[in-house]
Amino acid sequence: MATKRSRQTKSPAKAAPRKPNVVVARAMPRHAPFYLGLALGVATLAVTLWLIPVYAVSLASNALFVGFLALSFLKLPHLTADYLRQHAKEEDTPVGGIFLIVLVVVVASVVSLFLALNSGEKPDPWEVAASMASVLLGWFTVQTMGALHYAYEYYEARESTDDGSVVGGLGFRGEQDPDGFDFIYFSFTVGTSVATSDTTVQSHAMRRLVTVHLVFSHLYNTIILASAVNVLLSLGGGS
Repeated sequence: MATKRSRQTKSPAKAAPRKPNVVVARAMPRHAPFYLGLALGVATLAVTLWLIPVYAVSLASNALFVGFLALSFLKLPHLTADYLRQHAKEEDTPVGGIFLIVLVVVVASVVSLFLALNSGEKPDPWEVAASMASVLLGWFTVQTMGALHYAYEYYEARESTDDGSVVGGLGFRGEQDPDGFDFIYFSFTVGTSVATSDTTVQSHAMRRLVTVHLVFSHLYNTIILASAVNVLLSLGGGS
């Protein structure tokens, strides 16, 4: 009885939820990061194919990644739990866009590494830098896109408990519903450690999604990132 009473009186005061930035929310259309990144990538590809075709793939993919990441992280502070309950679908990348970005990440990384390896005895440092940037930015893009998709899956589940809280397939520590930063934390944890850490996966839909993310992250980390490191070591040893 004493233990039960202490738990009831010890309940910490909840921090006031952050309010979404209305100006940012209204100024950006649905799926804005994806469309901005795609527009920058296509524009950069058109220019570089005409001026410096050897850099076309790496620079165009980097432009896509930078546009997507910049706008995603600009919007991140206003992705509160209250906002995501109503607009999670708008913040998610379209299904076709997810496949497109993953394809661009893989193709850009492989092509960039191939060009860097076959750049001759005196590789162009700018070409190597652009290639390495493609690999790293591609990784960050996939993790960020994954975070937005986790938020969509979580809040679109719409399963509620008796007290009205959302049960979306992920169990985060703490009493507050997760916001954008929580999903970034979870996605980057999966991407870096190929594990879920202290967040539990509680639904079939989330298990399928997390499994795909885990497999992709493992392959990307062990094949593409490792290859990028080997490219740098081989180029450094040959200089």
